[in-house]
Amino acid sequence: MTEQSGAVYDLGYEPFDGERSGRKGARKAVYIDGIRRVLGLGRKARRKIMPWTLIVIAIIPSIVAIGISFILPAGSPDTINLADQNSEFFLLSGTMTMLFTALAAPELLIPDRRDGVLSMLSSRPLTPGDYLGARFASLATIVAGFMIVPQLVLFIGQAATDEEGLFQGFINAADTLPRIIAVAAVYTIAYVPLGFVIASLSNRKAIATASYLAVMIALTAFTEAIVRESSIPAGRWFALLAPINTADAANVWIFGGSNPDALLAVADISPIYGIIALVVFGSLLSMFSLHRYRGLM
Repeated sequence: MTEQSGAVYDLGYEPFDGERSGRKGARKAVYIDGIRRVLGLGRKARRKIMPWTLIVIAIIPSIVAIGISFILPAGSPDTINLADQNSEFFLLSGTMTMLFTALAAPELLIPDRRDGVLSMLSSRPLTPGDYLGARFASLATIVAGFMIVPQLVLFIGQAATDEEGLFQGFINAADTLPRIIAVAAVYTIAYVPLGFVIASLSNRKAIATASYLAVMIALTAFTEAIVRESSIPAGRWFALLAPINTADAANVWIFGGSNPDALLAVADISPIYGIIALVVFGSLLSMFSLHRYRGLM
C-alpha cells in the first residue's frame, strides 16, 4: 500500500475586512480606470504620447490667439477678436476630437475582451450595462474635456483682454460658458456612440480606429452627394446622417451664427432637428453596444 503524504502552505491570504463598496464602487473603479487608460496615466511613456500630443495641439491655437491679442494694439487689422472665436475654435478642434475618439474608444473596450478581463468583471456585482456605461462615461468625459479645455483657455483670454478689466471681463464673457458646454455635449454625442459600436465589433485597435474614421468620412461624403447633387425625393433628410456636418452646424447655431453653405442649411433643416437626430442615433447605437455586451458578460 502506497503511503500518501501532503503539505499545507500558508500563502498569506487574509479575509478582506475593509469597506465593501459594492456595485457603485465597481462602476466608479471602471470609470476611473477608463480615464487613466485613455490618458495613459500609470502606463508606459509611449501610451501617453498620442493622447497628450493631441491635447496640446488642441490648446495651442487658443494660446496663440490670446498672445496675438496681447501683442498687437487694439484696432490693428491683424488683431483677433477673441469674443467671436468660440465657434471657430470648436470647428478647428472638431477634426482632432474625431481622431482622439477613434484612438480612445478601441483602447477602452478591446483590451478587456482580448485579455479576458470581462470574465473577471462578470464575477463582480457589475452588469453589462454598468460596465459599458462606466466606459462610455469615461470616454465622454475625456472627449468633452478635450473640447472644453481650449475653450476655457480662450475664455480666460477673453476676460483678460476686456477693456473693462479682468473681473468685469469674466462677467461679460460668462454667457459663453453654457454655450461651450452645450456644443461640447453635441460633439460628444456625435462622436462617442459610433466609436463604441465599432470598438465593440473589432478585436484589433488599429482596425477599429481605421474603420471609425472611414465610416465617419464616408457618411459625410455620402450625405453631401445625396443632398447637394441628387434629385432623390426627400433626399434632403439624408443630411441628418452626417454627424460631423450636424455637429458643426449645431455649433455655429448655438453661438448665434449662420453658415448658408452648411449641409443642414442647404437641406433647409433646422440645427435643432440635427441635434435631435444625433441624440436618437446615439441612443440606438448605445443600445446596440449594450446588446452586444450582454452576450459577452
